[in-house]
Amino acid sequence: MNLIFVAAGVLLLFLGRKFFWLFVAVVGFLLGMKYAPQILSNQPQSVILTISLIAGLLGALLAALLQKLAVGFAGFAAGGYIASYLLEFVAANLGEYQWMAILAGAIIGALLAGSMFDWALVLVTSAAGAALISQGLDLGMPVSAIALIGLFVFGLIAQAKIKAKE
Repeated sequence: MNLIFVAAGVLLLFLGRKFFWLFVAVVGFLLGMKYAPQILSNQPQSVILTISLIAGLLGALLAALLQKLAVGFAGFAAGGYIASYLLEFVAANLGEYQWMAILAGAIIGALLAGSMFDWALVLVTSAAGAALISQGLDLGMPVSAIALIGLFVFGLIAQAKIKAKE
């Protein structure tokens, strides 16, 4: 079980739209945790964690200063991350074309974030939160698939209710 993924997922699942800067910070952190070990191989975990935290803080700063641009970029990054996770989740092996599916997911995430700001945040943060929790709990199939779908729907409903109260 990866408690960092579960905690980040819970925050995104319930508060992703309300605290969009948190969403951007979590996405920056997760990108750092996923790709820093590949870029900086042979570095200790503390260096990877530090770089990931810096990426998250820069994302939060960018979100505060350039809200729409930051959300578009975070939507792009989250869409790519979600597409990558889903490809792994369904064990799809697209070979050299896998990057195209990830890029398509990233573009869809950016377009959603740019065109329907509030609802895009609800959709993307619910999906990202559900994916993080499902990934962090490391459940086997088919429980993981059921948890992913259930958490996504639960996040949509929870954030929609919070939005309606505002």
